[in-house]
Amino acid sequence: MICKKAVYLTLIVLLIGGVSGVHARTFDRIIAYVNDDVVTKRELDVLVNQRAMELQQVYRFSKREALNEAERQRSELLDRLIRQMLLLEAALTLKITVTEVEVEQYIKDFKDRYQIETDEEFKKQLNQEGMTLIAFREQSERNLKTERLVMGRIVPRLQIRDREIQKFFEENRDQLSTKVDKVHLRHIFIAFKPNQADRDAAYENVTKVRHQIETGDAKFQEFAQRYDASKQAGDLVEASTEEFSKFPKLFQDSLTDLAIGTLSEPVEADKGLYVFTVEKKTDEMIAFRYLIVPLTPSPAAIQEAREQATDVHTKLEAGEDFSKLALLHSDDDETRENGGDLGIRSLSELNPKTRAVVEPLAPNAYSQPYETESGLHIFRVNERNSPGLTEAEKTQITVILRQQRFQEEWDAYTNKLLENAYVKINLKE
Repeated sequence: MICKKAVYLTLIVLLIGGVSGVHARTFDRIIAYVNDDVVTKRELDVLVNQRAMELQQVYRFSKREALNEAERQRSELLDRLIRQMLLLEAALTLKITVTEVEVEQYIKDFKDRYQIETDEEFKKQLNQEGMTLIAFREQSERNLKTERLVMGRIVPRLQIRDREIQKFFEENRDQLSTKVDKVHLRHIFIAFKPNQADRDAAYENVTKVRHQIETGDAKFQEFAQRYDASKQAGDLVEASTEEFSKFPKLFQDSLTDLAIGTLSEPVEADKGLYVFTVEKKTDEMIAFRYLIVPLTPSPAAIQEAREQATDVHTKLEAGEDFSKLALLHSDDDETRENGGDLGIRSLSELNPKTRAVVEPLAPNAYSQPYETESGLHIFRVNERNSPGLTEAEKTQITVILRQQRFQEEWDAYTNKLLENAYVKINLKE
């Protein structure tokens, strides 16, 4: 569904802060003063190393990537540590307590998280970080007290309402491939059609072509390839009688009675003017060629289509019925008779440009004329079906929103503690 890396209560677990003892800290450089306490460079170094270990073991960073990323976060880690120290100070002021059993469970959970299997391995890891087991236990107790403070002051504010879940869903729907709206779509298609001047020019060209072929001045294939960008026209097509019966009606009508070696009259179709010639014909097969002289709309014809689309849109705005206008003006033979009905389509099925036009439309709304290479469309959404969220999806979104809310509330609470604290930072040597 949606993947967002966030940390909830683990945000407050910082394994640092007073772990070295007062006497050891006097030999280290102080980098921050926090009320009556201090932070040393060594303490922050340990925290950076712990973050690198977490990036390696939990997030699968390489050792070098983890160290570089943890170092980049040094200032953020110091800020987090200072806030943690203020939370601990508040917890101690409020006399929050935890039991030995809770401390033991905390340590066990920590070892499980980092896949530390034995006590010896645990002690070895702590020693590598410059820590003792006693110091770790003390810090674990402080972390638990801080966590309990947060549970009491922040967690009760993390209630997520249904409208917040729906808002998150609407804003992030593009990340949910199974949650795309389905729309009952209609359209009016106004094609770019050659006008009479364009048609006359095409027929004049095809007349010249036929004359040159018939007089032997040029070969059929040469003209076919000159006019056909795909280079398929002009090739010899051989088909059995059964195969020929499955060809388009245009081909069958033009070739059935055409004598061998003669040229057909030009036949107008979607791509232009077709001319056919038969090279061989028996009861079992036919071999033929064809060429296409383009019948393309001129700028004037295109402008005429644009004006017609604008006129149709004006009639829609005046309240005229969409289906009736489709019947009168649409050039889409497949949908014209049923009022331009394209059926129910998922937005994901539409090409990106068409989707961009259709997606913002509310039910019963229609678009401005949308131009394509072949003509202009006016789309109308009759109905819109928005898939609902399952309970599992609602739960997942709730977790994400609670994580976001926790961070916001944690920042707000610790900001207030910072406002009333004495903090002085000096990271430079």
